[in-house]
Formats: sequence, C-alpha cells, structure tokens
Amino acid sequence: MSTGRRIAADNGPVGYALAHATRAHRALLQRRMAQLGLHLGQELLIVDIHHNPDTTQAELVQRIGFEQPTIAKALTRMERTGFIQRTADPDDRRVTRLRLTERGEAVVDAVTTAWAETDAQATAGLNDEEAEQLIRLLTAVRHNLEQPTD
Repeated sequence: MSTGRRIAADNGPVGYALAHATRAHRALLQRRMAQLGLHLGQELLIVDIHHNPDTTQAELVQRIGFEQPTIAKALTRMERTGFIQRTADPDDRRVTRLRLTERGEAVVDAVTTAWAETDAQATAGLNDEEAEQLIRLLTAVRHNLEQPTD
C-alpha cells in the first residue's frame, strides 16, 4: 500500500529530503532556544539588537526581513520576559529605541554557540569540503526556487 509520504518521496525526493532535514534542524534549534527562554526566531532579534543597540523596530524589520506584525509580537513578548527594553528617542518622542537588557546580553553568546553546535551536529560525518559543498548546493536550490516561473 502506498502512502502519501512514500509517493511524495518517490516523486519529489529532493524536496522530501530537504523538508525532513529542515524540520529536524528546526526542532533541535527550537529546543536549544527554549533552554535559553527564547522562542525560535527571537534569537535573530537578540543578536541583531546586540550588534545594533538603540535600533528602531522599522530598522529591525528591514535588516531581519520578517513581517512587521511578527517583529512587533516578538518584541512585545521579549520585553515582557525581560530580554529587551524600549525607550523613547530623546530627539523624537515618536520613535522608540530597542536595547537588550542584562538578561538579553547574557544569552547572546549562548545563542551563537547554539547555532554553531546545531550546524556541527547537522554536518557531523562530513568533512570541510563536503560541508562547503552542501552550503553551495543548498544556496543554488534556494536561488532556483526564488526564480519566477512562466
């Protein structure tokens, strides 16, 4: 008896393998972020704000590439959990500046370590050349998929 998964794997083996690898990578990274008190995606904001203190929400949206409502919701949650603080711009009270709190600064190194450890686990058994080739291949796949089709 054929299953949807088997048929998908047979007819789209690249997509099927890619989806499973992505799901496993995301699940591991999500567990690591949860240990730091973060939701997946918030770590990108933490590291960005660390490198761009006193940034605005609009600037963050531009750099990260997430939708504005997604960023707004994440920032509200991160402020409530003590990772960021918002302050009014001294020159323009309509502008709010974002900065990490002590708690936010305390997790920056752990976030980057979690990223590195997750990549190391994902590429375990690959040599440096194979890992670099994997990056090149995945980049090519992404570019192919971003091209408009007629």
